[in-house]
Amino acid sequence: MEGDSQQYGGSKDKKSKGGKKKSKVENVTANTVDVRGAKYYSRDWSKTEGAVYKEVTNQGNKETCWVHSTNKSLEARVKILFGLDISLSDKHLFDSIEKKKAQGAVKNFKEIRSFLKNEGVIRKEDCECAKRTNKKDPCARKIMRKEVPVLKIEDLVSITEVNEEELIKLVDTGPVIVSLQATDELRSHIGEGIYYGPKTSKKPRGDHVVLLVGYNSLNGNHYWIIQNSWGTTWGDGGFAKISRACSRVGCQNQSLFSEIVYPLVSTVDGFK
Repeated sequence: MEGDSQQYGGSKDKKSKGGKKKSKVENVTANTVDVRGAKYYSRDWSKTEGAVYKEVTNQGNKETCWVHSTNKSLEARVKILFGLDISLSDKHLFDSIEKKKAQGAVKNFKEIRSFLKNEGVIRKEDCECAKRTNKKDPCARKIMRKEVPVLKIEDLVSITEVNEEELIKLVDTGPVIVSLQATDELRSHIGEGIYYGPKTSKKPRGDHVVLLVGYNSLNGNHYWIIQNSWGTTWGDGGFAKISRACSRVGCQNQSLFSEIVYPLVSTVDGFK
């Protein structure tokens, strides 16, 4: 965050410290399921017909979780709102954000928001960032000549006071970006079990961002479903169940998430 040493990177290996289309947003309701006489709601965009989400990626030892989660959230919004399946360039987004740490981490989403609003990101197939030199920038030339479509956002909303009931409503409209603390326990989390986080009621100091793709319940334990960027050997094929605040015993209903970020997309100029 601004004013402290907070940054988003979250490497798994790091130890803890078409034409102009307008958006047609439809009311989306969760699936009501009856388990042992108690009703709850579930949503899982990773299992939605039409592949709203993209494959699990691996950021390796780079602190680039923000790149993976940002582009995946944008791709999901475009798919949900416009029915278009696009793959955005991680390299174009990464190279275009100037204020990065040594391994690629960013301090917050402020500069990302500015870039996506004013300049925008291009598709993976159109990216030629690898050919960039001090004198030539093929991607910038393509964009200036309007040879490739560019995805811009209306806004990138950031919420630092996490209300999980409101978060459910957000996830019903599509995957969102969330930050959490990359503890050693999270880094080594394997399997289908629920991750409950540190046994504390203090607000987590998020240093890693992931894509939140749904929520569900299991035997009375409520959890979120996230897609990480630590490869398919982490968690359950790259996904994991993260305990909701209401199921964290002794933690005074404290959410494991410290920030929620999601894009507002109203047009997709030039994309088909």
